[in-house]
Amino acid sequence: MTEPEAVSALRAAAAGWGLSLGPQQIAQIGSYVGELLAANRKTNLISDAAPEVVLLRHVADGLAAAGLLIKEVRRPSPRILDLGAGGGCIGMAIKIAWPQAQVTLMESLERKFRFLNGMAVRSGLPGLTVALRRAGEGRVPEEGFDAVVARALAPLPRALELALPLIGPEGLVLIFQSAAPDPEDQGLRRVLERRAAALMKCIPYRLPQESRDRCLSLFGLKKRANGLN
Repeated sequence: MTEPEAVSALRAAAAGWGLSLGPQQIAQIGSYVGELLAANRKTNLISDAAPEVVLLRHVADGLAAAGLLIKEVRRPSPRILDLGAGGGCIGMAIKIAWPQAQVTLMESLERKFRFLNGMAVRSGLPGLTVALRRAGEGRVPEEGFDAVVARALAPLPRALELALPLIGPEGLVLIFQSAAPDPEDQGLRRVLERRAAALMKCIPYRLPQESRDRCLSLFGLKKRANGLN
């Protein structure tokens, strides 16, 4: 698949997730992916080096998350944290698809932070910030996010341990998974009980060119989850 074909497939997938990407947003995605891959040739930021793979696997994941969060987060200008941002694909896709969102990319590795920080400045996107910090170590500036998003951060119970303290009372944690979480998993149950949290939804989605569903798992504090019943 060529890069233009990948862009067309990405737009079609985004439309299925409720997103209408205009020419400016497509250009912003292209500019970001170009910067990411150029920097990746000098330092290890992402394992995939083909633009079509980055678009259809990594950026597409972020767009799927954006489509769900737009429906679930009830604020006009929400504060969203990409926890363990890595090369920034998830947070950048959310920010570009949802310009009103205030997005923080939090990364603990300095080489990735340097890329994210420079890229954020050059992008000129308002409401996009970068933090050099490891989850679970000290306070995160401006805790109480409306949503915390984590992909490939840690096994589910540990990812929730790190993410749940960072949300506000009405906040959400979105975890990317290859399959729905097991409600009988003892580690998961212990974390949810300790944090007074609950699994709210598990939304299946499918990336372009894939033949199986993945899962976007949404967690919230029990007070919010009970309010939805």
